[in-house]
Amino acid sequence: MSAAQIIAQLTAASRKLEEAQAQIAAARQNVGEARQLTAGALQGSSGQLTSQFDSLIEVIGQVGTRPAAVKEQVHATIAKVQALGN
Repeated sequence: MSAAQIIAQLTAASRKLEEAQAQIAAARQNVGEARQLTAGALQGSSGQLTSQFDSLIEVIGQVGTRPAAVKEQVHATIAKVQALGN
């Protein structure tokens, strides 16, 4: 595989990570909206269920930081391939 092909595939991978990050953000927003709807429907008696939503939002938030870190590594790899290709 040529350097150009490797770079093209890594660039595509980077775009997929951007898409994943956007989808994770959307999931977090959807769970937040579901939490609000649940709390509104149960009018204050949703303590345990609300806590579960909060935990889920926290986990999604933690996962949401990972695509950016991986994307940085992909970009570093692209830079290495470019340097080797020259």
